Amino acid sequence: MHRCLQRHGIGRLRDVEGDRPAKKKFKAHPIGFFHIDIAEVRTEQGKLHMFVAIDRTSKFAFVELHEKAPTAISKEFLLRLIAAVTAC
Repeated sequence: MHRCLQRHGIGRLRDVEGDRPAKKKFKAHPIGFFHIDIAEVRTEQGKLHMFVAIDRTSKFAFVELHEKAPTAISKEFLLRLIAAVTAC
């Protein structure tokens, strides 16, 4: 059915102006500006916490998975991030 409609030029609804929000671009940042986030990831073994840091300019990514997310692990993640960045 989709191919038949597409062949006659009616396979998609027309885009309505104002239907979608305007895409925003990230501000320009110098290299070394990291976006850092913690997310909960579910696996077969259970729940893990994913710590991720991404440099917006170079797209360098640093990721770790942990069973818990206390302040001590967050601090260690930041220290290992700094070590990884300075080693590059």
